[in-house]
Amino acid sequence: MGGNLLYALALALFLTGNNIAAGGLAGIAVVLCSFLPMGVGMLTLAMNIPILASAAIMKGWRYTASTIAAAFLYSFTVELFGRMMPTLTHEPLVAAIFGGVLYGIGMTMLTIGNVSVGGTDLLCRLLNGKFPSLSVAKLSLLIDGGIVVLAMAVFGNVEVGLYAIVTIFVCSTVADRVLLGIGRGSICLIVTGRDAGELAGPLMEKLGRAVTRWGGNGMYTGEGRNVLMVAVKPREVFQVKMLLKELDPMAFVVVVPANELIGGHFGGS
Repeated sequence: MGGNLLYALALALFLTGNNIAAGGLAGIAVVLCSFLPMGVGMLTLAMNIPILASAAIMKGWRYTASTIAAAFLYSFTVELFGRMMPTLTHEPLVAAIFGGVLYGIGMTMLTIGNVSVGGTDLLCRLLNGKFPSLSVAKLSLLIDGGIVVLAMAVFGNVEVGLYAIVTIFVCSTVADRVLLGIGRGSICLIVTGRDAGELAGPLMEKLGRAVTRWGGNGMYTGEGRNVLMVAVKPREVFQVKMLLKELDPMAFVVVVPANELIGGHFGGS
């Protein structure tokens, strides 16, 4: 429900009034409603019906029942908000960015809830079943790209297509950021010839982070090495480097970005 509302808000407040067709059936509807006497919600539903019917035939009613309900709710919400709410800004770049943010959060909520509203996402899955050599990602890129080109051709304006690309980029970035976790961090892998306790003790004391030791062997020298792993927040990487400069200037350090740090001293973040 929340994802539907955010999608509808993005269209009503930012995208439709600025002719920004950011992919999907809603993007096609934004183009069509400029010369058809129908709202974006009703046009989206009209285009969705044959896709949903095909899914029901190919996948069965049990597979599509929840999608059909979500699709009708989505179209109704989009139509309602489109009639009730004014476009907040007619500055296309601002609209593209904020519309993309709302789209991205809405997409995240639908993904977490394992809910689909049909549309081109469902169409891509159906086509992938018929043409397995084409991945869902490639099909989605082709369809959304085609919708952007269609908008540029219909509106006779290249800029509306560029703003749509901005919206799609912002949407993807926001969705990835939330789905991959906002508690990002870094993994520091420290290869040292010194006693592991000499480095691990100060690291744990100064940073309050757990340190894990692995046994290693330098293949060039044949000498034993300690490999220490410590997970830290990005701002703490500098502290690790400063500590190691004091403790073991010869240590070899690899800093690897981590999408999310969960548990331990990081709690649920």
